[in-house]
Amino acid sequence: MTHTPAPGAQRIFRHRSPYLLTEPTYGPVIELLASAVAHAGPIAVVVGIADGGRAPAQQIAALLGVPACHITARHNSSDALYVQATGTVTVTVPDGFPEALGGRVLLVDDICGTGATFAAVTDALADRLAPDARVDTVALCRNVGSPARPDWWAWDVDDWVVFPWEPHPDADARPLTLPERILTP
Repeated sequence: MTHTPAPGAQRIFRHRSPYLLTEPTYGPVIELLASAVAHAGPIAVVVGIADGGRAPAQQIAALLGVPACHITARHNSSDALYVQATGTVTVTVPDGFPEALGGRVLLVDDICGTGATFAAVTDALADRLAPDARVDTVALCRNVGSPARPDWWAWDVDDWVVFPWEPHPDADARPLTLPERILTP
């Protein structure tokens, strides 16, 4: 399935230097996000948006004691730093993905750049959502250029972010510090 969002949404990159989410900060922020989600009520399943949302989804699901699965969504033309998203998101539902999803379904991604990925994945899952299903969203980061806001996120960012599972850039990177609180709309 392919999804094209409304025109105009574009990520902001100040080009100072990329942010770096380090392992020592990553673990505690996952715990903070899982706690915020749990405080809002029970989750039935966590869906990681691959590739960037796979690891955080697995860890949040483990902390919540619920199953996790993944779905693939792609809209960047490459993994190079400072590449703007194409605006067109291609979603692939893998074999073995649940046929029906009910209760609260938590979509997890590493970053909400424009909101297009969350929208495309939600659209792709529409036929699998039971009448009682509710989709909530979590991102580690939200780009300040995004008109969309996940239900929970840890940082607003105005530059590229390098996550622990990605190769570190040659450029100096600014470590993200543990947030004082989890952000919500």
